[in-house]
Amino acid sequence: MHIALIIFLVIIGIPIAWFILGLTLIRLIRKIYPFPIPHFVVNLIDNPIRRKYIQNPDEIAERMGLKPGDRVLEVGPGKGSYTKAVAERILPEGKVYAIDIQQPILDRLEKRLKEENITNIIPKLDDAYNLSFEDDSIDIIFAIACLPEIPKQVEVLEEFKRVLKPGGIISLCELFIDPDYPLRKTEKKWAKKAGLVLKEEYGNWFAYQLNFTKK
Repeated sequence: MHIALIIFLVIIGIPIAWFILGLTLIRLIRKIYPFPIPHFVVNLIDNPIRRKYIQNPDEIAERMGLKPGDRVLEVGPGKGSYTKAVAERILPEGKVYAIDIQQPILDRLEKRLKEENITNIIPKLDDAYNLSFEDDSIDIIFAIACLPEIPKQVEVLEEFKRVLKPGGIISLCELFIDPDYPLRKTEKKWAKKAGLVLKEEYGNWFAYQLNFTKK
């Protein structure tokens, strides 16, 4: 019995140990040499287990207080799972502008939108430091495990604040297994420096969601 238990722990423990070691190395490399996550890695990050058990798109969208007709900005749409959940809640007149700096990600999203006949999501190549949107023009801004990937997070949040309407929401979601995962207190500190106020928070240390507004 003890031998079987030891064998089981070894079988389970070795992959976990390698995973932790790999995640640590990736985090170290990305701190020294920041770079966007390659588009082909998106499939690993946006997987069915994550969407069903950890960061459910419908649950995350529900927490944003979306309403029909909202004008929404998403930074880093990935495969579009969260984009789609948000877009469904703002029909018929609302639109989601899904921006990224990597055209291959936007091309893949565009293909999915055509296949599923989704017309209120607009993929757009844009710069998070200098968004091509007017002041006070967006109702909701959200980023799923994306903000920490961008250097100078406070500057990005200040730009989010510029385009956000008074009373609007900036919703940030993070996941522990993301190589760029920040502690909840770290993200709150970034937001405070950018002049944002915490409105709501959900989740735990492994996966959390923070909603901010303007002061």
